[in-house]
Amino acid sequence: MPKIVFETGNKVNLTLIKRGNIFSVKPVEDTVYSCSILHVISEKQLVISVPLIGNTLLSMTVNDIYSIQFFTKHGLYQSKCVVSEKGKDGHIATVTVKLISNLERNQRREYFRLDCRIGLKWAKLTETQVKLYNDLKNAVTDGRKRIIKEQLKMEEITYGNALMMDISGGGMRFNSTAELEKDDTLLLIPDIPDIVTSIPYLMGRVVLTRPLEAKNASYENKIKFINISSEEREKIITYIFAVEREKMRTD
Repeated sequence: MPKIVFETGNKVNLTLIKRGNIFSVKPVEDTVYSCSILHVISEKQLVISVPLIGNTLLSMTVNDIYSIQFFTKHGLYQSKCVVSEKGKDGHIATVTVKLISNLERNQRREYFRLDCRIGLKWAKLTETQVKLYNDLKNAVTDGRKRIIKEQLKMEEITYGNALMMDISGGGMRFNSTAELEKDDTLLLIPDIPDIVTSIPYLMGRVVLTRPLEAKNASYENKIKFINISSEEREKIITYIFAVEREKMRTD
């Protein structure tokens, strides 16, 4: 495991523990504030953006203590930190924080979700098609891959168009006019050139589907990626952080 597990662009969650004369080993309020790492100074010190509450910056002062969570490619980590300095990075308000407790790993794997509005092609797969796509994903030789691709050409796969609402290293959420069922297996092709050039397709399982109250005959579908390699997951996470960094530069 690398010594510094977090890096520039990682999502951070903050929960206030101490402000003024209030102190507790537990958060003094339940609100969780989200922001991002801008610079990593050392394994114990980093610069983060000041979270926004609506259109207002969170009031953070030197010596405030927060519970801090890091969403990294290695998993979810947590610690306590103290605000040591306030500053600016261009037009972005920042604070420098110093970790004051050991960095602990939370065994529950979590991924930062990128909110988006991106087109998506999807198809519901039969058991035979699921097996073929799994075999293709696991095939080692080019000859075997060619055989499976020829078999897939004989399959009737009907694609639908949808709008992807968010994506993470663990899955995605999209809205569709078609009603799906829990545990349906889907073939997913998001309209993201940075992903589809290296990952021609993704596979996912429906973990939740529900009608959207505001839209007639529309459904929200939550998907968990299946049979995804660590390299493919890393490419998705890299794309998400690149988008987040670009947002911070342009906001």
